[in-house]
Amino acid sequence: MPSPLRIPAAVRACCTNAAAVGSLLLLSALPALAQPAVHVNNVEHRVYRTSRNISLDGRFTEPEWAQADSITDFRQRDPVEGAPGTERTVVRLLATPTGLAIGWSCYDKDAAHIVRSQVRRDAELRSDDYVSMGIDGLHDKRSAFYFRANANGAMWDGEHVDIETGNESWDGVWDVRTSVTNEGYFLEIFIPWATLRYAEGDSVMGMNFRRFMPRKNEEVLWHAWRRPEGLRFLEKEGLVGNLDGLPRRPRIEARPYLSTESRLAERRYFAVRGDTVLARPSNDANIGLDIKAPITNTITADITINPDFAQAEVDRQIVNLTRFPLFFPEQRPFFTEGSAIFDFGRPRDSQMFYSRRIGLGANGTPVTIPFGLRMQGRAGSRQVGFLAARTSGDESTTNAVLRVKQDVLGRGYVGAMATFAGETGQPGSAAGGVDFFLPYVVQGGQNLVFLGNAAFSRDSAGGETGGHYRFMVDYPNDNADITLRFDHIDEAYDPALGFVQQRGINRIAGSTQITPRPHKRSRLIRRYEFNVANYEVVWGSTGGLDNASFSVKPFGLQLQNGDRLEATVRRRFDAPENAFALFTNATVAPGQYWWTRSEVQYQGAEARRVKVSLTASRGDFYNGESSDLTASVRLRRAPHMLLTADIQVSDVRLPQARFTANTARLRADYAFNPRLNTTLFAQWDNQSQRASTNARMRWTVKPGSDLYVVWNSAWPTGLERSIPWARPSRGGLVTKYVYFFRA
Repeated sequence: MPSPLRIPAAVRACCTNAAAVGSLLLLSALPALAQPAVHVNNVEHRVYRTSRNISLDGRFTEPEWAQADSITDFRQRDPVEGAPGTERTVVRLLATPTGLAIGWSCYDKDAAHIVRSQVRRDAELRSDDYVSMGIDGLHDKRSAFYFRANANGAMWDGEHVDIETGNESWDGVWDVRTSVTNEGYFLEIFIPWATLRYAEGDSVMGMNFRRFMPRKNEEVLWHAWRRPEGLRFLEKEGLVGNLDGLPRRPRIEARPYLSTESRLAERRYFAVRGDTVLARPSNDANIGLDIKAPITNTITADITINPDFAQAEVDRQIVNLTRFPLFFPEQRPFFTEGSAIFDFGRPRDSQMFYSRRIGLGANGTPVTIPFGLRMQGRAGSRQVGFLAARTSGDESTTNAVLRVKQDVLGRGYVGAMATFAGETGQPGSAAGGVDFFLPYVVQGGQNLVFLGNAAFSRDSAGGETGGHYRFMVDYPNDNADITLRFDHIDEAYDPALGFVQQRGINRIAGSTQITPRPHKRSRLIRRYEFNVANYEVVWGSTGGLDNASFSVKPFGLQLQNGDRLEATVRRRFDAPENAFALFTNATVAPGQYWWTRSEVQYQGAEARRVKVSLTASRGDFYNGESSDLTASVRLRRAPHMLLTADIQVSDVRLPQARFTANTARLRADYAFNPRLNTTLFAQWDNQSQRASTNARMRWTVKPGSDLYVVWNSAWPTGLERSIPWARPSRGGLVTKYVYFFRA
């Protein structure tokens, strides 16, 4: 029987202190936020207050719109920094009893060429004319929600992480209606107060507004319009006042759901003839409940009971031609919402917390999650987050993560995190650590960021403690983006709820990308892109080079219309200690391998009706050579259809084997309107010899309430006979209805 878990002093102190601090923060949140409201004197815009709600139609029929003050001072971030926008933009704000109404008037002298191809919810909208806004309800310049809509009324939203990234998985409850005339397009956006976060008794919010015109590749903003800034640069947000007396948050938000699933027989096909049934056809029904309850106006608890993830996107099939594990992003809504607070370590490489570890058994098969709890928000100058989930079945486990961030130096923080995973009746595995993020604005308005972490883990058998140390300097700016980082990962560092791609290593990596603009404004070229040194060198903890990558981009262009061209030369090294499989009947023997490759890339502008992206590379590959091609074609037909086809082909020739790895994907989006859309996603690769489809329909009955119909199926393709289309190896139809209400 394994000995009980004995956590070393460093880890025990870190976890204990983090838990204690987190508990104190959560308990002290209400008093902290009950302090007198902060009075701000430099308010730049005042919201117009009205005692009645508005009717969303995109036409500004209520007289209050005419009485509201206008925000009109929009300046270009691109192509001419600081110049007035070439088209007039007007924003008006109304505070209604139930929410914030935002009116956008986007005038356009060539309205017939407004681009509006997207309709699907959560499409990025980068190919279309769109508007976006950031709302920092606490005006702390650290937290914000983002809302984006195009001329069709398609909706996208997300939450703030930092100046470069955001969590696009956040889904808020809001609504929009639009109208298009020969003068331009017009939007009425309504965001319920319950969707936002603000301190009780405060009267000010931080806001910023942005408009993008794809046919000119022009971006204009109210604030933060300098090129090193942008919408996510909350330091330069505008202050909007006259928001006192806002209602308290609802006592509860609930989303009960009902789902049914009908599954076909699961079959295993033999290569020559015949098949066997692994599981008989079945029908199931499930009910569950998601509850969102505010602890304070700025801290929220989310409880999920018997969650169902049928509506989540499926993973992409990928042919892995490396010896390292692949990272697949989280798709399940309970874990994606608010996930940014649990970021710790280098993303996709050495994360202490990787939520996909929860709900997967030892053999990678899904297990039931009967209960989950998430609590997060802001308590004064601290951000806090807590997540716990219980799994059941043959492997019943308890999983928990606690996160605390303390604000320092403007937008920076120092933080701590601890995780725990334990199977019933067995000792648990623990991990903990501290990290920091320190952004500065240096001479000339340039950004300079220092970040790093120290983390430790101990397994459930009481094995050796492993550590991970990381430090990075980043200079992310318009004319140059320079990074330098160092990582050390012990062989024993293996957080049970984390993702670590490689252990027992030291790594030095960096990039020096220079992106100057033409001295005089060019009609063709927006900026040049050169990467004079992109490198990553990894050696084992006991010495000896393990793998390395060096690349130089001697040529790169970004055109005024958004097209990109570049050429790259790469030099790689790999020294596997053990043989590993590349493909069916193809392995790489232990040894030391150097190889050089050349690559060219073209990426079409988002505004093109037919967008083409191509990447082609050729050169050595281990002790052989390969030719690789990645191609993507996207066709949009306004305003309802978007069709995307992707292929990846790797023709590999080694002394011991020759093979061609192929992957193909097809995605078709057809939207009847912004609240009723369908998606068909089909994919195939010849490594798994599997073709699969995922068809989804989503109907938003009202904001927050959705009906989903999902069909999944898969077929074997490596048979010595035709594909059995009439009898897939597996298939299932899921219907799910989620009802949203507040009380």
